[in-house]
Amino acid sequence: MITLLACSLLDQTIDVELAADSILARLYGSPRVIEYTTCSYGLAPEMQHIASEHGMRVAATDDTGEVRAIERGDHPFFVGTLYQPQLRSAPGAPHPVFVGLLDAAGAAEQQVGAGDARRGRPGE
Repeated sequence: MITLLACSLLDQTIDVELAADSILARLYGSPRVIEYTTCSYGLAPEMQHIASEHGMRVAATDDTGEVRAIERGDHPFFVGTLYQPQLRSAPGAPHPVFVGLLDAAGAAEQQVGAGDARRGRPGE
């Protein structure tokens, strides 16, 4: 599924186009973003169909059409990127992917707590 890229993306910035209905597009609030990557590997084009056959979808591609992110629409936050969000994140300006992860975790925690309250048990 993973293959060596034809052109290494070590220490590169890349233009990333986000799928319009993706979690990533919602998080970024933009159809195109610039990301930093230190990657030399990617999703093998001839294997991409396997991901889509098992519930994943392409959420982002680069200018060459290579997949840069995948996600599952049936999960609160199943996002995988082939760029490094941590390289564009800072304490005062967290990366949208990290904000989305924390928001999804917070929402899940609230649902768990609400379920405990409905059953008469205090949340932990």
